[in-house]
Amino acid sequence: MVQSNDNHVKVIVHRGTKNIGGCCTEVEYKNTRLAIDFGSPLPEEKTSKLDISGLTNGKSEFDAVLFTHYHGDHVGEAGKINADIPIYMSGFAKDIIAAYKKHNWHCFAEIDPNMVTELKAGKEIEIGALRVLPILSDHSAAESLMFLIKAGNFQILHTGDFRLHGRYREELLDSVKKLGKIDLLITEGTTLSRKEEEKDNYTEERVEAEIKRCLYENDYCFIILSSTNFDRLQGIKNSVNAYRHDKKTKGKYFLIDNFQQSLFEIADKRLPERYKFGKEVSYRSGLDEKMKDRGFIMLIRMGKKQEDIFRKYMKECPERSCLIYSMWSGYMKTGKLKELTDIAHDRNRLRIIHSSGHVTVQDLKDFVDVLAPEHVIVIHTKDTEKFDCLKKQIPIKDGEALEFQTC
Repeated sequence: MVQSNDNHVKVIVHRGTKNIGGCCTEVEYKNTRLAIDFGSPLPEEKTSKLDISGLTNGKSEFDAVLFTHYHGDHVGEAGKINADIPIYMSGFAKDIIAAYKKHNWHCFAEIDPNMVTELKAGKEIEIGALRVLPILSDHSAAESLMFLIKAGNFQILHTGDFRLHGRYREELLDSVKKLGKIDLLITEGTTLSRKEEEKDNYTEERVEAEIKRCLYENDYCFIILSSTNFDRLQGIKNSVNAYRHDKKTKGKYFLIDNFQQSLFEIADKRLPERYKFGKEVSYRSGLDEKMKDRGFIMLIRMGKKQEDIFRKYMKECPERSCLIYSMWSGYMKTGKLKELTDIAHDRNRLRIIHSSGHVTVQDLKDFVDVLAPEHVIVIHTKDTEKFDCLKKQIPIKDGEALEFQTC
């Protein structure tokens, strides 16, 4: 392993050059060691357990672990980190994890939200010899963060997951343009290896418009999407509000469950300038007749009760119903999602309306052009060695140490 000195910064991608899920990157400068993210590999990814001396076993040698957002492939194995190493994430991410643990203790079972130090976008912190500036990003997880890591005069921008077709792309670009010279860009490259993501290139505004159209054209709408894709959920809320306003005397229900309502309350409290969900209706059996009369859009969260309602409407009145699928297409190839989407597809009632949470290849190229970094490392991708489409890209393997001179 290369040893860093006072004039050098060392970077190691412990996992992420051959995996989309479970990335972990280390930055060391003047004996200060940081890790960024420590998540779980995706179910289809075959990979061995990630053990890092000084981080997950042995005497602790890391000063902190920073988390970009709350998705499981970034935070899912945080519980394996030595208990005396401080962990940092946004307050929103902390609350989302706590809500999942309360709903189902198996979720994030090893993570104690009470041990989290909250980060605030735009507020720089010092960790040993390093300074870290969290930057509000744009991703399918609300309050996602990029990190500008300053090692003396050497600036590293770690993007985490991001996109440039979401609702906050302009704010993100404005923020990064003010950072000055970027010596090293560590960026996600999901769409470089997951080509089907390139097809999901709607903007979030276009997604909202398409969902609104389905809502107006169908009395009974079911939708499958992540419970924490708050930008998408806000689009649904906007569409329901517009429908209620236009119809005046006969609005539609926005049907959720108690867990989803608890997530809405976190968004309303933590990010009131972005989200305004308020109180919606949790399904109960006494609503059946009113639902049929007024119409609805219902979130399906893989519960038997919701599935049974979906099957009933697809059987009894398919011409007035539809299923909106709003997630990565790969998820509906197997299991329960395939079963449900096949039912709607066979009746010509399936509508796939999605926008990827990951930056497109062209947008990534443009992003690199805008930042003009001295060096680029691509992570969060299947095989970074196969891609050389980005300027200044450095080939790197998991576990390989790279050293950069800081002055």
